[in-house]
Parts: sequence; structure tokens; C-alpha cells
Amino acid sequence: MTQKKRAAPASPRTKLRGALTKHLVTDFDAHGAEVIARMRADKPVDYLKMITAMLQQEDPNDPASGPTYHVIERQIVTAPHQDG
Repeated sequence: MTQKKRAAPASPRTKLRGALTKHLVTDFDAHGAEVIARMRADKPVDYLKMITAMLQQEDPNDPASGPTYHVIERQIVTAPHQDG
């Protein structure tokens, strides 16, 4: 007869991450699209930071993980702006 291993109790960090994720999903469902649109218009650098953070993979030292926030920011800030 084999015994099942008991799962290790969740650490406080894991519990907090789960609770925070649950509340963020609820808040995003209610207000997310509106807030993101406002952020894009009012705070484009913060909008860019959010996108960059979401696109980066687990290992930020991995060159395959894509450009960093600073690289993208430099491209946007130094890019010629078009009027109209």
C-alpha cells in the first residue's frame, strides 16, 4: 500500500501572491480596459513599462527575452514625432 505525500503548506509569500492575483483579476475585470486606455493617453511611459514587464521572460539576462524597457524607451523618445 502506497501513501500519498502531503502537499507542503503554502508559504506566506505564495498565499499573498494568490490573494493579490485574485483581487487584481477582479479589479481588472471591472476597470481594466478603461484604466489601460487612460494610462496609454496620460502616462505613455508607464504604459510602456507595463507592456515591457509583461513581455519579458523569466530570465532577464537571456538575450532572447526581448528588448528591455530602456531600449524601447530610447527608441520611442528618440523617434521623430509626426504631427497630425
